[in-house]
Amino acid sequence: MSLELWDTFATFGTFLVIAATAIVAIVQLRQLRGSNQIAALFRIRETSESQELRDAQHWVFTELADKMRDPAFRYQVRHRAARTTENQASIAKIVTVGNFWEVMGTLVKTGLLDKNLVFEAWSGHVADDWEKLAPVTALWRRTRGSASMENFEYLMVLSKDWDAAHPKGAYPAGMRRVDLEDVWLEADTQYEASLASA
Repeated sequence: MSLELWDTFATFGTFLVIAATAIVAIVQLRQLRGSNQIAALFRIRETSESQELRDAQHWVFTELADKMRDPAFRYQVRHRAARTTENQASIAKIVTVGNFWEVMGTLVKTGLLDKNLVFEAWSGHVADDWEKLAPVTALWRRTRGSASMENFEYLMVLSKDWDAAHPKGAYPAGMRRVDLEDVWLEADTQYEASLASA
């Protein structure tokens, strides 16, 4: 065998080693990305179930609309230095909810979290919280511009699109379902009717 033929075999062998190394590196990167997503999802889940966030979301859903009728409160939402001790705690709840979704929107936008994983768990919550916080975001955008809560907005738009594409949820097509008996339907219907007539 000639020296040129050996050189060709050696070059081809080197190419195979480099290609195999690249394939192994890609597989490892995918596994690492998957591990990072799992870790991030667990951390987000912990945060979403924290008492602090739950209390903040409850306040946003039950009290924010009334507070927003007060011009002094709206002024304090926009001007940190003007915040009273009483309103400081309320505004902190708004910020807690908004920042949770803002961070999640950033993670989805940058590809650090897969949007389908996020929307399987939180799509309905994103839109609900956005709706409640939209008046506050509008206030902030008066001075801070459209960058205020932009990642939350991005997440909400994607969430609405995901919901539109999955109007009956994301249960696999063709998979059998479990028939559930709604044993409390009649009693609950009567109870709700009694609340409406009260």
